[in-house]
Amino acid sequence: MERQIKIFDDGYVYELENGQPILSTNTNGEVKKLIEVLQFTKAETFKVELSEVSFSDSVPTSRNSRRQTNTAGVNMIKSFEGLHLDAYYDAVGIPTIGYGHIEGVYMGMSISEAEAEQLLRQDLERFEVAVQDAVEVEINDDQFDALVSFSFNLGAGSLFSSTLLKLLNQGKFEQAADEFPRWNKAGGQALLGLTRRRLSERALFLSKPWQFYKEYDLLELTSPKMQGEFVRQVQLALQKAGCNLD
Repeated sequence: MERQIKIFDDGYVYELENGQPILSTNTNGEVKKLIEVLQFTKAETFKVELSEVSFSDSVPTSRNSRRQTNTAGVNMIKSFEGLHLDAYYDAVGIPTIGYGHIEGVYMGMSISEAEAEQLLRQDLERFEVAVQDAVEVEINDDQFDALVSFSFNLGAGSLFSSTLLKLLNQGKFEQAADEFPRWNKAGGQALLGLTRRRLSERALFLSKPWQFYKEYDLLELTSPKMQGEFVRQVQLALQKAGCNLD
């Protein structure tokens, strides 16, 4: 029998046996701290210790980013997240405000644009630290910003486990860049919005203009004809579908 623990943003922890829930516990929101810890750790195994030993006096509770996302990266993240000064429910029903901020948000809440900027900076810092932890080679500001955007959208855990990161840490920058478009699915389905974001991140990673991909549409007939990266991505999609382009 397979046992799993699943943690949800609504504060419930479920124990499942062979995929079926057998026990649920309401943590009244405190589980969000645990979710944050699990999201930003590179640890692959977890253990509950019943011990009187504590490291609380010697281990810092937080770290500050030594490197910050530059203007190009922030602008790209803003353009995809969008600005909402009033709380709304996101695609999975979580109250959200500002540039994709969810912590402490409740319906009916309103903020100013300056407050949205401050919340974004606070949110970005955690992902900036995560990227610095993950990357073992020297990268430039554009590459750093693209990875922060990737993690901000998909979670730091996705970066830690990705082939993208593995290739990057091997110094294979071009191959790593080609991994961005692979992360364009939700629920097993490719989404145009995620495709646009991944292509934008790839372009920024390669220090190329990313704005071009904000309105990207696969297989769209255009005048003038599609050129450059558009054509390349269509060719890759056709090759993956089994088409012979020789």
